[in-house]
Amino acid sequence: MYESLFGSKTRVKLLAILLTSPGRSLYVRELTRAIDEQINSVRRELLNLKSLGIVKSHEKRGKVYYEANTKYAAFPELKKMFEKAEKGLGADDKLASALRRAGDVQYVALMGAFVGDSTSQVDIFIVGEIDKRKLKPAISELEKEIGREANYCIMGEAEFEDRSMLFDRFITETMAKPKKVIIDYLKANEEGE
Repeated sequence: MYESLFGSKTRVKLLAILLTSPGRSLYVRELTRAIDEQINSVRRELLNLKSLGIVKSHEKRGKVYYEANTKYAAFPELKKMFEKAEKGLGADDKLASALRRAGDVQYVALMGAFVGDSTSQVDIFIVGEIDKRKLKPAISELEKEIGREANYCIMGEAEFEDRSMLFDRFITETMAKPKKVIIDYLKANEEGE
């Protein structure tokens, strides 16, 4: 529905991520991974949104960061519209959205108690750079689902890649366990984005 209203699926995804987490700045590659769209369409839509005043940008260490312009006249209404749309998402989409707001997430898999595997040491496996304070609400929701504290592992992308290349036992065993993958940008990165 929003694609028809806003004219572009990429624009809608960008608005959703930027409007529902005001104050959070992301650079083009982060946004491209977060919304799983082509980089050229992301750049084009960011320029369109910036020219409309909905999005603002700033440069930091050679990268251009984008965020919602909270001073835009219709910002409160747009934010409310996208928050309502998010409430209508399925559980996996809500989790993925909450995790994306917590940082630059590359991979998330539900394991262990979430898939009925009592042999798994890990219930939630996350690869990326995460703000643990922002992650806490999403984890709390998941813990309600299983009725206990979840065992989760957060690993940076570089560490994950290094340990994978060394066939680290923990990584090998964890990735071989039954799982429900919620987000997977690792494959896209391997394929050259």
